[in-house]
Formats: sequence, C-alpha cells, structure tokens
Amino acid sequence: MFFYELFVRSFYDSNNDGIGDIKGITKKLDYLKKLGVEGIWLLPIMQSSAFHGYTVIDFYSINPSYGTLEDFKELVKEAHKKDIKIVLDIPINHTSVKCEWFQKAINGDERYKNYYIWANEKTDLNEKRHWDDSNIWFKYRDKYFYGLFGSSSPDLNFENKELWKEMKAVFKYWLDLGVDGFRLDAAKHIFDYDIKNMKFKYQHEKNIRFWKEMVTYIKNLKHDAIIISEIWDSPDIVKKYHGIFDVEFNFPLSYYIKDSLKYHDPKILIEGIKETLSHYITGDIESISGNFFTNHDMERLISTLYDNSNMAKMAFNILFTLPGYPFVFYGEELGMRGEIIDVNYTEDSQEPMQWYESGFGPGQTEWKGCKFNKPYSFVSVEEQEKDKNSLLIHVKKLTEFRSKNKWIENALISNLKNDRFIIKYELKNNEKNILIYHNVKPQIVKINLEVYNSYSVFGSATVKNNIAYLNGYSTLILEK
Repeated sequence: MFFYELFVRSFYDSNNDGIGDIKGITKKLDYLKKLGVEGIWLLPIMQSSAFHGYTVIDFYSINPSYGTLEDFKELVKEAHKKDIKIVLDIPINHTSVKCEWFQKAINGDERYKNYYIWANEKTDLNEKRHWDDSNIWFKYRDKYFYGLFGSSSPDLNFENKELWKEMKAVFKYWLDLGVDGFRLDAAKHIFDYDIKNMKFKYQHEKNIRFWKEMVTYIKNLKHDAIIISEIWDSPDIVKKYHGIFDVEFNFPLSYYIKDSLKYHDPKILIEGIKETLSHYITGDIESISGNFFTNHDMERLISTLYDNSNMAKMAFNILFTLPGYPFVFYGEELGMRGEIIDVNYTEDSQEPMQWYESGFGPGQTEWKGCKFNKPYSFVSVEEQEKDKNSLLIHVKKLTEFRSKNKWIENALISNLKNDRFIIKYELKNNEKNILIYHNVKPQIVKINLEVYNSYSVFGSATVKNNIAYLNGYSTLILEK
C-alpha cells in the first residue's frame, strides 16, 4: 500500500483564503489516484492554534481553518469511492495549553490536574531535553508543567488511567466517522518521565503495555484498522515494539537510502537493509516496515541530495522496490525543496504545494511565502505533467509498477550483494521472483545478467541478451 503524507494547510485551497482545507483535498482526489496513492496520512486536523496542528486544543473537533465535520465526512466518503484509505494523525502525548483540560487544571480542578505532570520539590527545573538541550519545564501562572515538545505542549500524565479511557473515546469518535486508522505520533514518549524520581526516562515496558491495550481496543471496534507508529530511534529500540502496530516507520532506513546516494556508496544501503529490514530476510515479519525518505520534521529529499533530480529518481527507485509500505511526503513527487535549520522550526519543509509554475492560480495555497520553491523553478504539477522526463512522471511509472506487483509488500529479500557501483538483491514469494540492480553512481556500468524472462528499467539502460549497460542513477529489474 502506497501512502501519501498530506499537510492540509499547504495542499489545496477551496475557498480562496490562502489556506489549504479539507474540501481542497476532496477536489484533488483524482490527482492522488492518478499518482497511485492508496492511503492518505492526514497530518493533524483537530483544532489547534499551531500551524502544524500537533498541539491539540480539542480532540473532537476540526480545525476551523480546514473546514467542518461535514467536509471531513464528505472527504472520507469520496476517498473510499476511489479505494483510498484515510489515516488520521493523532498526537495524544500532549495537548495545547489552550486545551480545556489544561485550563481546568491550571484553575485548580483536581480531576484535570491529574491529567498533566507538574513540578514538585524533587524537580530540577533546569533539566534539558536530551537531543538538543531545550527546556522541558515551563511556568504557567504560578505552576511549572512538563513539556518535552515545547512551552505550548504540556505532556499528559498517562500514569492516570482516566486518560486511557479518554483516549479510547477519542479513537472511537474518529473511527465512527469512518477513518481507516491512525498514525500514532511520538509513540515512545507516552511514558518518558519518571514521576517517582522526577527525571526524564524512557519507560518502554509501560509504553508497550499502554499501546497493546489501545491497539486491542481499536481493533475490537474496527478489525482492519491500520495502526502506524512513529518511533524515531535506533533499530534496537524499534524492535522492542515489533508486532504491536501494523506499520512501523523505518527512520534508520531513510538515512541509509539518502546516504548511499549522497556518498555514492552501495555498501551503505546493503548494510541498511540488513540492519533495518532483517525481518524481510528471516521471514519473521510481525509489523510492516513503513519506508520513506522524509517527513514534516525533516529536510526535503532533493535538498538533501544536492538538488540533483536524477539522484531523487534513484531514491524513489529504491523506495518502490523494497518490501513494506512506501510513504511519500506531499510534494516530494515534484522535487519540492526545503531545509530545516532548527527542529523547533519546521515551516520551511512544509511550503505550499506547487500546482502552477507561476506560483499562483485557483487552489494554490499561500499561507506562507515560498523560500525554497519559488515560481518558475520547475517544481509544479503544471510543468512536470507536460515533461515525460520529469520526476513526477518517473514516480507515476514506479507506482504503476508497484501496483502491478503488490506481492512486493510482503516479499522476502535474499542474495544481497554489492560492488563499487551496484546494489543487487532478489525479492521473492512462493510464486514470484525478481532480481534488482541499482546503480547509485553517476557512471555507466556493465552487468553480466542471469537468466531472465523479462525486464524493466527505471532510468536508462541498454540490454542485449545476457549483457546490460546500466546508466548512472538507474535501476534494472529482471523477472526470473
């Protein structure tokens, strides 16, 4: 299944206020269908005053900038008509300070005070966030609250079992509206503060117990609900959660793919596949690998790859020829650019989707200026749909190939090899078997081929009998 990560604010504007909205997505379902999208991962659409939506004011509402509940119901209905699933991003680790729960807590309501984590005599108010030394304790009136993700994001206290009931109600509400599943933000952070000793500490066993109960609850309501987890950590930590969620985002693999191309080193990708996709080598597949390059918290693909569209095409070749589910951040199919200088300020990787080469036209969002995707920079749908060599057309060819070869999602990987230029591996199931060659360098390379029935090329190559000349940043697939 091919998922498209969609930031509503930047996607398509249906009412000319410059802000993308839910009706805009409905209007562009045909674009997504032609792209090959089978599932839309919607970044948070609940009421929030933050541009990104990850500080929720009300878990049971639609951000008024995005539309109404009726608009959302219409989107779900129309998406389902096109066999496109809707997965909703639910950030339950924290709320906004404007959330009714927090406001009641700060005003002394004992029930809601227990929804959050407050400083006491043991607290070190100078304790810092471990990955960037940001503050984690913030003063609001006369109290200090714990907020790992910033001063507007007080963390919820899941030691309080009342919150477990509250979140079950949230999941049920959206399932009743027809969503097909959830992307669970910051899944390893539900229990990340030791309130007994008052210090930051990941408590993975508590996290696992919590998520097992939540997933069981969701599956009892909708047995085929798709549950996607975000655990941004090393493979060893991710493996602790293996089997709980349907899909696990494979963060380490995203770096291996990009680094293999950045440094023209096939060995990097080989090591990455062995390390992060080992369950597709052994066959011990309990959770599906969610494979991707970038997301809303990361630098855009083309910006990482030195603005080289051929390298970007090669990255897509790799993404769509690995088992698991491919995820693509909106605009990556166009080569949209975006850099992040500070993880706390991610707007520059979430610029408006470029529908027109001029940067303006019906539906074009304009909620922020485009620093990296300026008019006439060849990152528009309008321009790329006309060019058979564009990144957009290349991606469409890959999604068509993947659609015809759905079996790849659960294929096993074998015979991983590399030389100075080429990455080579086999994908197989009980009935199918393909051999894949990726050239991650710019130079052409000669390959002596094994016996095959047919072949496909993504990029360019000359194939004659048992010899192939595979051009730089190109992929050859042999069906055996």
